[in-house]
Amino acid sequence: MLEEVQPRVILHTQALSDVDRCEREPQVAQRLNVDTTATLVEALDHHQRRKGQGPPPWLISVSTDYVFAGTKGAAYDETDVPDPISEYGRSKWRGEQAALRYPRAVVARTSTLFGPGRMNFCDHIVERLRAGQSVEAFIDQVTSPTLTTDLAAALGALSAALESWPPRGEPWPRVVHLSNAGWCTRLSFAQRVAALIGGNPDLIRPIRMADQHRDAPRPPQVGLATKHVPQLIGRMLRSWQDALDAYLRQRPS
Repeated sequence: MLEEVQPRVILHTQALSDVDRCEREPQVAQRLNVDTTATLVEALDHHQRRKGQGPPPWLISVSTDYVFAGTKGAAYDETDVPDPISEYGRSKWRGEQAALRYPRAVVARTSTLFGPGRMNFCDHIVERLRAGQSVEAFIDQVTSPTLTTDLAAALGALSAALESWPPRGEPWPRVVHLSNAGWCTRLSFAQRVAALIGGNPDLIRPIRMADQHRDAPRPPQVGLATKHVPQLIGRMLRSWQDALDAYLRQRPS
């Protein structure tokens, strides 16, 4: 495929993101979150040796806030060292390391995706509230909810920025955080959804992560901050509140 397409930028978005399945089946997590990335990097190295002339393609590998333990007590930026607590987080971190062995790779971490095309926490809340059913929402997990269409636009802008690199001969960042600005608990997110759609807030049941007895531990506080995004694409991503408002306005009833 590399020989046929001759890409300038590759967006590597494939992953096994089922956190509990990764915990139960670490060998599958290794294959899908690490080995695939390593195989892609090997193919890129081989492609460049054959191609010879011209700049090699850029590789943008999408990763996750779950590479952090969530114990910092503040938002994580790109200078923080990963310390994952789940097999999903560990496999994604190993995948990051595999990607970064490629000299023109950038890891783009994001968080708690919602948007069209795939069931997510936001859609789950909407559907249950409209059906008059209760919704459980964590009071002890903080993330940076991110609209997928905003992430896609930011990845496109990052691709364009990398192709025109370097400004003033500066080295490019190897890791960037691409998420809607700000952070909140799952409970706060659910309450905002209820307010925006006119749902019954009494149907939202606050719980702690331990109450659900999941297979994998979740990091408690993994809001993302960034040092590099304004420099790279000329702007911050809008707030998660504005992104959520926009998504719910255009979401089919």
